[in-house]
Amino acid sequence: MAEAVVSLLLHNIGAALASESTKAATSLLLTRISTMKELMKDISEIKDELESMLSFLRIVERLKEKDESTKTFIKQTRDLAFDIEDIIDEFTYKLGEEQGGVLPRAIKRCRNIKTWDDLSSKLKEIKIKLQNIMERRTRYDTRGMESEAKPRIAVGGSKSRAELAHFVEEDDIVGIDKYRDLLLKWLKDEDEQQRQPMIISVLGMGGLGKTTLVTHVYKIIKATFDACAWVAVSQSYETDDLLRRILKEFYREDREKRQAPNNIDTMDCRSLVETIRTCLQDKKYVLILDDVWSIDVMDNIKDALLNSNCKSRIVLTTRIRDAALLANENHMFELKTLEADHSWDLFCKNAFWKSANKICPPHLEQCAKKIVEKCGGLPLAIVSIGRLLSFREQTGSEWEKVYKDLEWYLTNNESKLHEKVHDVLKLSLDSLPNYLRNCFLYCSSFPEDYTIESGRLIRLWVAEGFIEERGITMEEVAEDYLNELVHRCLLQVAEWNEIGRVNAYRMHDIIRVLALSESKELSFCMVYEHSRTILQGYKAHRLSILSNIPNYHTEDKSHLRSVLVFNNSMSYDLLKSVLRSSKFLRVLELQRVLIEKLPSEICNLFNLHYLGLRATKIKELPRSIGKLRNLQILDTYYSEIEKLPKGIRELQKLRHLFLPRNSGKNINAPVGIRRLKGLQSLLNITATRKIVRNVEALTELRTFWIRGVRNHHCADLWNSITKMNHLSNLSVESEDGQELQQLGTLRLPLPIQELDLGGKLDKNSLPELATSFGSLTNLTILRLSYAKLDEDTFPYLQELPSLMFLELYEAYDGMKLHFQATSFPKLKTLVIAFTPKLSRVEIERGAMARLKKLQIHDCPELKELPHGIVYLTTLQDLCIGHAAKELVELLRGGGEGDHSNDWRTRVRHIPNFTIGFIRDRKYVEDRIQ
Repeated sequence: MAEAVVSLLLHNIGAALASESTKAATSLLLTRISTMKELMKDISEIKDELESMLSFLRIVERLKEKDESTKTFIKQTRDLAFDIEDIIDEFTYKLGEEQGGVLPRAIKRCRNIKTWDDLSSKLKEIKIKLQNIMERRTRYDTRGMESEAKPRIAVGGSKSRAELAHFVEEDDIVGIDKYRDLLLKWLKDEDEQQRQPMIISVLGMGGLGKTTLVTHVYKIIKATFDACAWVAVSQSYETDDLLRRILKEFYREDREKRQAPNNIDTMDCRSLVETIRTCLQDKKYVLILDDVWSIDVMDNIKDALLNSNCKSRIVLTTRIRDAALLANENHMFELKTLEADHSWDLFCKNAFWKSANKICPPHLEQCAKKIVEKCGGLPLAIVSIGRLLSFREQTGSEWEKVYKDLEWYLTNNESKLHEKVHDVLKLSLDSLPNYLRNCFLYCSSFPEDYTIESGRLIRLWVAEGFIEERGITMEEVAEDYLNELVHRCLLQVAEWNEIGRVNAYRMHDIIRVLALSESKELSFCMVYEHSRTILQGYKAHRLSILSNIPNYHTEDKSHLRSVLVFNNSMSYDLLKSVLRSSKFLRVLELQRVLIEKLPSEICNLFNLHYLGLRATKIKELPRSIGKLRNLQILDTYYSEIEKLPKGIRELQKLRHLFLPRNSGKNINAPVGIRRLKGLQSLLNITATRKIVRNVEALTELRTFWIRGVRNHHCADLWNSITKMNHLSNLSVESEDGQELQQLGTLRLPLPIQELDLGGKLDKNSLPELATSFGSLTNLTILRLSYAKLDEDTFPYLQELPSLMFLELYEAYDGMKLHFQATSFPKLKTLVIAFTPKLSRVEIERGAMARLKKLQIHDCPELKELPHGIVYLTTLQDLCIGHAAKELVELLRGGGEGDHSNDWRTRVRHIPNFTIGFIRDRKYVEDRIQ
C-alpha cells in the first residue's frame, strides 16, 4: 500500500500549492527571497518524481510477499514519502506564520529565510535518496513484472482452497440450512416468463463459506441438469482463459463421455464461444462461477451462454455487491456470519475431531468460548483456529496462550493460520482502489466491536485529506466511499435510521486484525490498546489511544498527524504533552474525554483540521481559537461550553460547527458567524434578532438546527432559510413552546429531506405552507413536537408525497385522528406520543399502504386499537406504551364476552406486537401472541 501513501502525499502537495494563502504568500516571497524560488522548484521536482513512481509502485506492491528486496524497497519509499510530508507541512506551517500574529511580516520573513533554505536542502537530500533506491531496481521498467505479478493475483491462494470445498463432508457444514434450501429452490424453480438462463448470486465477505455452500448445493443438484460446470474466476482473469476453463469443465462433467476437442488450448475467443454453444445446444445446464470480482464477467462470456436453454442456471459467488447485482431480480442473497450456537458447533467439530463425540472438555470450555467469540461468526477463522488447537495439548494454559497470541497467529508469515485466514481476507484488501485504502485502514483505529457513526467517520476522513474532489461535496464523495466498503464486504452495517439509511458501521474483528497488521507495517497508525504497547521510537502518523498511557515521552513527534482518544480518563497533562510535541497535528478527537480545560498549546496547531470535543467536560474554548485558520470541523456537541469566543468568526475554512446541546442553556454565537460562508453544518445555534438575519449568508448549509426561536424572529428566519438552496436537514425549536408564526412565508428548499419543528404551528398560515408540500419530493422524515395540531389542521400533512417517517410528540391536540384513504403512501414508521385527549384513531383502507412500524405511547384516553388497523397489511411492529388500563384488559383477555378475541383477530397479521403498562408499580411489556 505504499502507492496509497504516495498518492495521498501527492494530493496534499497539490492542495498545499493550490491554496489561496500559499499562492498569496509565495508570490510575494518569490520576488524577494531567492531561497524561496529554489524551494518551490524542489517541491515541483519532487512532485514530478513521485508521480512517475506511482504506476511502478502499484506493480511492485504485488510482489512484496514474494521478494524481500522488493519489501525493503517499498518500506524505504514509504519512509521517504513521510519525510516529504513533514517538509510540505512545515512549509505551509511557516507560510501561515507569515500571514498572522503580532510580529511585523518583515521580521518573520527574515526569521524564516533559514527555514526555506533548510527545507530546500532536505528536499534535495530526499531526491538523491529516491534516486539511489530506484537505481537498486530497474528504473521504472515494469516489463516482466506484470507477468510475474498476475499469477499471484489470479490464484491469490484461494483457488486451491475453493477446489477443496468439493471434498467437505456434509456433516462438517454448519448453519447454512436456510441458505441451502433457498438456493435449491431457485435452482429447481421453472419460471414460465424466463427467456434466458437464470443468474443467481451469493454475496458475502471472504471466509463466510460462500464457496462451501454453493459447492455443497452443486453436488446435490447437478445430476438433474444435462450439463454442469464449476469454475473459479478470481480477481484477474483473461476472457479467453475463462471460456477455455468453462469449456473443459463442461466436457469433464459430460455424462455422455464425449471427447473434448484436442485444440481447446489454441482456440481463439470466437472459436471458444462457438464450441461452448455447440456443446450446450438444447441442454439445460448449471454453471458455478466462484469468486467473481468484476461486473464485466457476464458481459465477456454471455455470447457463449445466454442464448442457451432458459431452464439453465448460472450461480455467482462474490465479495462485491455490484457483481452480485448481476443476478436476476430477487435472486441474490447475502451470507451472514454464523450465530453463536452454530459457531460453537462448528468449532467443536474441528477442534475435537479426533474424539468420537466432538464435545469440548469442561476445563477448556471457558477459553474455547472466548476464542470462538473472537472469530465473530466467521467460518474460515473458526475452522482454521479449531484445527490448529486440535493439535495442541488440551490444557488450559496452552489454549490461553493461543488466545492471547491470536493476532500473531493471524498475521505472522510463519504461522499456518496466516496462510489459511490472512491470505484469503487479504485478497479483499489487495483489490481496493487507491482512494479507498487509507479510508479502510482508518476504521481499524477504532476499538474492537466499536459502532462507528457514519457522519463522524465521514468528517474524520475529510479532515485527514483522504477524500478527492469530484464536483460534489467531499462529504458526499466520502459517503460513496463508505457505501463501497460495505459493498465490498469490508465494513458491516451496525445501525439503520428511521427510513432505512445506514447510520453506523462496524468492522469485523478478524478484518480489523488484518487491517491493524497492515496499518502497523505502513506506520499508518499506532493503536495503543494496553500497557505492553511501545510508543517510543515508533514513527506512526496516527495515534489511537484505547487505554491509559502511563508515560508519554515529549521528544519531537512532528510525524504525528492525528490523535484519536477512546479512553475517557486522559489527563490534562498528557494532552498538553501530546500537543506540545505534535505541531503538525491535523486531527484531535477527544470525544467523551473527561478533561475540563484545553491546554493553550491547542492554538499553536496551525495545521489542525478537526477538533472533536463532543461530550467532554470542557467549559470554554480559548480566546485565541481564531489562530486555527485551517480548522474545518469543530464539534462541541454535548460539551459544557457556555459561551463562544469571538475568534470563532475567524475560522473561515469551517465546514461543520456543532454547538453544545445543554438543557436549559442557550449558547449565543458571535454575530460575525455570517463570515463562515463555507459552513455545511451548523447545529444548535441560538436565535437572536441579528443571528436569524445573518444566517441568510450561509447558503452552503446542508444541516441547520436553531433553538430559542421567538415570535418576532420568525419572519426573518423563514426568509433566511428560503435562501439556503442546499439545505437537507432543518430543525427549528421555539423558546418555551412559543408559536412558530408566519409559516406561510417559508418556502422550504427543494433538497430538504429531514424536518424537525418544535413549537406551536400557526394555524392561519399552515394552509399556505401546505400548498408547497407537494413539491417537497425529497422530504422523508418529519418530526413535530408541541405543534397543537387538531382534526382541522392534521390533513395538511397528508399532502406530503414522499414521507417515510412521521413523529408526533405532544403535537396532536384533538380527540380523533383520521387517516384518509390516499394519505402517506410511502410512510414506513409512525410515532404518536403524549397526546392526552386522543381517544380514537381511524384508518381508511388504502391509507399508509407501506407502513411497517407503528408506535403509540402515553395516550391515556385511547382505550381501543386504531379502527381499520386490519388494513395495514404491511405492518411488522406494533408497540403501545403506557397503554390505558381498558386497552390492556381488552387485549390481554380481561374484557367482557368475546370482544377481546375480536380485537386480537384484527391484529393477528402483525408479527411483533407489544403492549406496555404499569403492574405492581413497575412498567412491564407483554408480547401479544
